[in-house]
Amino acid sequence: MSIENYIRNIIKKPIQRGKTVFVYNSNNELIKTYQTIELGKAYFSMSNDNFFDVFGFNFVPNGQYWELSKRAAGKM
Repeated sequence: MSIENYIRNIIKKPIQRGKTVFVYNSNNELIKTYQTIELGKAYFSMSNDNFFDVFGFNFVPNGQYWELSKRAAGKM
């Protein structure tokens, strides 16, 4: 794998837009989508380090999805 491909695939940037989280690589190419509540549930169910190891990026649900995700994870 070339260094350019490695960098493009290792850096991931999640963007939450309502009920969907879009994950982009370093070239701003869409590489994955998640449901915000499901990703948030995972966030509240594991440590930050474990979350990063599993998904490859950091994430905290915003707005109403913070509470909805926390409830879905059984943490409220």
